Amino acid sequence: MNRLFNRNRMLIILFGIIILIILIGFSISDRSSTTKAEQFTADAAAGSQMIIDAPLNFAGSIFTSIRQSFNAVEENERLKAQLEMLPQMQADLERLETENEELREALEVSSKQSYESINARVISRSPDQWLDNFTIDKGEADGINEGMAVMTTEGLIGTVARANGGSSYVEMLTTSVSQNNLSVEIMHEGNPIYGNIREYDTERNLLVIENIKNRSGLARGDEVLTSGLVGDYPEGLLIGTVVEVQNDEYGLSQNAYVQMKGNVDDVDVVFVIERNPESMEE
Repeated sequence: MNRLFNRNRMLIILFGIIILIILIGFSISDRSSTTKAEQFTADAAAGSQMIIDAPLNFAGSIFTSIRQSFNAVEENERLKAQLEMLPQMQADLERLETENEELREALEVSSKQSYESINARVISRSPDQWLDNFTIDKGEADGINEGMAVMTTEGLIGTVARANGGSSYVEMLTTSVSQNNLSVEIMHEGNPIYGNIREYDTERNLLVIENIKNRSGLARGDEVLTSGLVGDYPEGLLIGTVVEVQNDEYGLSQNAYVQMKGNVDDVDVVFVIERNPESMEE
């Protein structure tokens, strides 16, 4: 019985192998069409592949979207940071342009001066003494001494009150200390008329020059310069222009009100004027 069963099983296996060989041979032969079995097998395989690929593609698209979202967030943060920096970058650019313009003007003025000067920059200015003094970044080591005149590109602005090793303390013409004994000459029709600075009128923002002789003929627009007669100031440093002339309270002399050329509210680059011994002996 067992032998019969084994022989039948062997025959079935052989028959199956023969059928399989026939089918393989038939499938690889040159044909213009496929059999129903092949179509069913191919369709089943394609359908299975689509079923398997669908969740994988869906999961991949989710991960791709998440990654793109993170990249978009990072790029957005970077762009926002750059956008927030734009006002500061614009301010820095404007500041540098202003500084370059000031330095170009300073170089041009320095090249035209007939006296030696030391370029310096303001490094400190107290808000509560804005019209009184400031500190510059040059001192005795750079050849600066007490009493030297300090100018901007527009005109005289103050005096070196104290010189340290690497910095100096400058008192402005708007303070009473710098005004003492500052002799000036007012050029009227080519002739100098002398006087001295008395005070700075804070209400009108004008220098007051006194001891001007009567009938001087001074007029609005006459230039006011240093006379070179007192202190370490050389002659001819521009201070400002006359805007008004009045008789003093006794009628014995005149007072001139002068608009300073130098902008006392905006002082950055300055020149410290060196007066050489030859000019002091004149």
